[in-house]
Amino acid sequence: MLRLCASLVLGNFLEEAMDLQIAGKHALVCGASRGMGKSCAQLLAKEGVDLTLVARREDALAETARDLRNAYGIEVNILGSDLSKPEGRSKVLAHCGNPDILIHNGGWPDTDGDYRAWTREDWLNAIDAMFLAPVELITGVVGGMVERKFGRIVAITSRFVKEPKLGLSLSVSPRLGLSGFMTALAREVAPHNVTLNTALPGIIATETQYQHGRDLAEQSGKTFEEVWKERASTNSAGRFGEPDEFASLCVYLCSKPAGFLTGQHILCDGGGYPGVF
Repeated sequence: MLRLCASLVLGNFLEEAMDLQIAGKHALVCGASRGMGKSCAQLLAKEGVDLTLVARREDALAETARDLRNAYGIEVNILGSDLSKPEGRSKVLAHCGNPDILIHNGGWPDTDGDYRAWTREDWLNAIDAMFLAPVELITGVVGGMVERKFGRIVAITSRFVKEPKLGLSLSVSPRLGLSGFMTALAREVAPHNVTLNTALPGIIATETQYQHGRDLAEQSGKTFEEVWKERASTNSAGRFGEPDEFASLCVYLCSKPAGFLTGQHILCDGGGYPGVF
C-alpha cells in the first residue's frame, strides 16, 4: 500500500513538474514545415499552445497542421512566406503580430566555401536572411509581449556561433550580430517577463543533414553509412541528436518556469564544442 501511495505521489509530482504553464498561449513558429522547427511546433502543441506555422511553402505545412489539430485540439494557422524577403516578414507580422511566443528557425546561405569569392550580394542576402529577418520579427512582436507581461523569444542559430569557421562565415557573421542584438534587448525587456535566448544546435538528424551526408558520400566516394559514422564521431556523444531532443530545449526556453533565463546562447551539440564558455 505504501509503495502504491509513493508511486502515485511520484507520478503526480512528475506530471506537475513537466507542466510548462504555457497552455492557451499562442506561438509563432518559423521554418515549421520540417526538421527542428516542426519538432518545436509538435512539442508546443503537446503543451496546449495554439500555433501559427510559417514556411516558404504553405502546402508543406498543411499536413502538420491537420495532425496537430486532431491530436491536441489546438488552433493551428499556416502561412506561406519567405522570411528572407522584407515583404515576407511584413506578411507574417500582418497575420500574426501579437504572439506570446516566437521561435525563429532560419535557413543557411546557398553559398559557402571560399570567402574570397563571396560578393557584396552574397553578404547582403545572408544578412537579410539570418540577421534582419529575425530582428524585424522580434521588434515587431516584442512590444505586445511587454504590454502583456509575458513573452518568450527563441532564435535557432548554430553551434558555429561559438566556434566560427571561415568557410561558414556567411552564416556565422550575421548570427553573431543577432546574438548581440538579442542579448542587449533581453536586458531591456527582462523586467516585463519577456525573455530572449538563442539555441545553438550541433548535428541534428534532420532531412537537411541526411541530404548533406548523401552529398558528401557522392563527392568522396564513400558510402553514406561511412560518412554518417564519421560525422557522428565529431562529438562526445558519438551520434547525431534527434530533432525532439533539440526542440525540448527550445520549448523549455518558452516556458513560464524559464522566466529567469534570458540573454543566453545555449549549445545542444552532444559535447562537440571543445571550450568551457
